[in-house]
Amino acid sequence: MPNYLIRLAFVGTNYHGWQIQPGVPTVQGTVKDALSTILSEEVKLTGCCRTDAGVHAEDYVANFLCEKEVEELKILRGLNSLLPKDIGVYEVRRVSEDFNARYSVKGKIYLYRIWNSEVRNPFLYPFSWQVPRGLDLEAMREAISLLSGVHDFSGFAKLEGEKETVIDLEADLTVKESLLEIRFRASHFLRYMVRRLVGALVHLGEGRLNLHDIERFLRGEKCPYTAPAKGLTLEKVIL
Repeated sequence: MPNYLIRLAFVGTNYHGWQIQPGVPTVQGTVKDALSTILSEEVKLTGCCRTDAGVHAEDYVANFLCEKEVEELKILRGLNSLLPKDIGVYEVRRVSEDFNARYSVKGKIYLYRIWNSEVRNPFLYPFSWQVPRGLDLEAMREAISLLSGVHDFSGFAKLEGEKETVIDLEADLTVKESLLEIRFRASHFLRYMVRRLVGALVHLGEGRLNLHDIERFLRGEKCPYTAPAKGLTLEKVIL
């Protein structure tokens, strides 16, 4: 059966995440409905990962198999004409039949934006967490160095039967005036992992946690701090 890879981007504000759920709008359900209209058949659409409600993606990979071969450009144009303006498809291509978006990707890069100012930025507001209090950036950088490397991140996650909780994580912080950008790169991530890492980092930057607390979370104690979803973007999927 023909197998097609789709690369897309979406603003997650109006969706309850990627995965189809009954009675609520999801990105997977919206794209799947558009594909069914274009192809005149029901398809199974597989995504590279779940995303939480309100999380965005600059780069998301999915795939589907269909009964007949269809020109990639026709699918691309059809999707972009049918999908709402907060979802955009920028690549459709035929791939081998054994390609699976969930299992074939090699890694992901997540970006979390923090707007560290008392003044609201309306252009960044939908895509960042506004933290008005001053943050100790050096302490945050120390914590990011501590978090980078191979660790068991179960203390920062909501576990749902995952077997692989030990992850080799790369993390870094860049500062552009009031905008803080924290990037996380790994082969896979646990549910809520990035948002809880950021939640802990912000509490540390505010002086409400210290490095020993971060170490406790790395030893398995549950981190109770979760950053808002809207600041999180899946920036890159590595194939």
